[in-house]
Amino acid sequence: MWWTQPRSNDFKPSLPANLLDVLLRAHAVVEVGGLSGTGPDRGRNFEKLFYTICERRKVSLSERAGARTLGGRRSASGFNHEVDGASRGISASTMWELKHLSTPLEKNELLIFNGKALDFLHGGDALTAKMPLRRFLLSGGNIRDDCRRFAILWGICVIEPGRLPFPIIYEAVSRGIAADLSDADKDAVRYRSPWAFRTLQDSVTELAKRVADQASAPQSVPPLDRRVSELLDIQEQIGVEVLDSLDDQWPDWAEDLAEETWKEVGGW
Repeated sequence: MWWTQPRSNDFKPSLPANLLDVLLRAHAVVEVGGLSGTGPDRGRNFEKLFYTICERRKVSLSERAGARTLGGRRSASGFNHEVDGASRGISASTMWELKHLSTPLEKNELLIFNGKALDFLHGGDALTAKMPLRRFLLSGGNIRDDCRRFAILWGICVIEPGRLPFPIIYEAVSRGIAADLSDADKDAVRYRSPWAFRTLQDSVTELAKRVADQASAPQSVPPLDRRVSELLDIQEQIGVEVLDSLDDQWPDWAEDLAEETWKEVGGW
C-alpha cells in the first residue's frame, strides 16, 4: 500500500508506524461503513471493532470503554470520566473518543472530551506531563463544521467519512502523492497541517503563552480563527487533490483496506 512507500527526508513521521496503521484502518472502516446493529448495540460493535484493530496492530490499550482512568491515573477533580480507549507507548500516549451516532455529533461531545483530557492532565504525574498525549475522535458519521473548528483549535484529530484526516494528508504528501501540488501547498501540508493534530501538552503550552502575550502586548497576537480556517482549507482543498491522486494511483485503496480489516477481525 502507499503508506509503506519511503517518506521524503523533508518530512518527519506524523505518528508512530503502528498508530498510523490504526488510523488508516479506522478511516477505511468509517469510509466504507456497513457496521451492524442499531442504537447502543452498534456503538458496542464499533468499540469492539476498534479494539481488535488496535490489538492486531500491537497498539496496547491501557483503557477501554467503562474505564475511569487515563494511563492508570485518575482525574484531578475526582470526576469519574469515562474513557472509550487509551494507550501508553514509548513515544506517545493516546486518548480516543468513539462515536457511531444516528444524528450529527453535538458540540457538547467535543467539549466534554476536551475537558476530560485536561482534567486527567491536571491529575497526572511527571510521566503524564512528559509523555505526549494525542487525541482522536473516531466518528461513524460526519460532524458539524463548528465541531471541526473546535477540534483543530485543540489538536484533536477527527476521523470521519468523506474527509481525509490531517495525518493521512501529511503522510500521503510526504510520499510524493499529488506530486502536481504547488510548492506552497506542499509547504502548507508540511509545516501547517501538524498543528491540527498536535499534542495536548503543546496545546496547553501555546494557550498559556498566548494569554501571557495578550496581557502584555495584545496587538501582537493574531486571532486564531484565520489559522483554523486555513487548516480547514487544507483539508477540504488539498485533501481532495490528495484523495483524487490516491484513487488514480491506488484505486479502491480504502475499500481494499477495509476488506482486509474485515477479514482480519472476522467481520462487523
